[in-house]
Amino acid sequence: MLWTRGVASRETLRYLDKRGIDAESALSTAGISRGQLSGDDIGLSAACQYRFLELAAAEANDQLLGLHVAAEMDIRAIGILFYLTGSSRTVCEALENLARYSRTTNEALIVEISQQKNEVILTIRDVQDFDEPHRQFFELLALWFIRTLHKETNRDFTLLRITFRHARNTDLREVHRLLRCPVDFAEAVDSLVLPQRVMDLPIVSGDSQLLQILTAHAEDLLTERRSAAGLQSMVVNQLANLLPRGESRGRGGRPAARYEPAVFHPAPGGGRDDLRRNLRTATTTPCRSLPGG
Repeated sequence: MLWTRGVASRETLRYLDKRGIDAESALSTAGISRGQLSGDDIGLSAACQYRFLELAAAEANDQLLGLHVAAEMDIRAIGILFYLTGSSRTVCEALENLARYSRTTNEALIVEISQQKNEVILTIRDVQDFDEPHRQFFELLALWFIRTLHKETNRDFTLLRITFRHARNTDLREVHRLLRCPVDFAEAVDSLVLPQRVMDLPIVSGDSQLLQILTAHAEDLLTERRSAAGLQSMVVNQLANLLPRGESRGRGGRPAARYEPAVFHPAPGGGRDDLRRNLRTATTTPCRSLPGG
């Protein structure tokens, strides 16, 4: 499974708690614990995050929950990506850093930049197909992006358009009020389209020395994620050989429980010792993840 820092889940939980909305059922059904969302050093699977946001929207009776969370959240909560873009010189450089280092925060997504005539298109693609609906997550991400650009440029410009793969037939007026640009649903890709003219806008907090420090740290995080993914694959393969698979028969010929190997999602900074310690106490719940350091 693909790892994420769980920022969207953490901010959604904070939003629900603030309003006194019980999130325990959504957390449990999504396979996430409050402990996983208690700190930045714990990761979870991207599929579980998608699931939690959709369940939370149902629990809150708010089909625009992702947008409402994004409208209120502290945009710095995304972590290193906010500071990488905020220390860049221009919007163009900020987008390049966002695309290059997005996987320090969510390895389930790939960000691509392309240009057509007077447009710059930021396309967000899944690394693999998910069965989970992702409407709340991608709408939250879109508004976070817009708010971050406005903050870091100190300019109030609008995007040319936004496209989403998911469908939406209700609350369209509120969607346009929050995103403030044309929005097309049920499209082939998730994308954010900017006018070419904004690419040279300066980032007001640009700092070349800070950017140098942050990019070095981001490169280290990417290396750690690659190492963690390799170690995770090795452990899961070993467990797959050790744990019984399929349906076995219990007492009286009744079907026994079905076992699957545990999947671990150590966050950047985690080491092998952490994983070994957690292996001794881990359950086989697929969506549970472990501290990374």
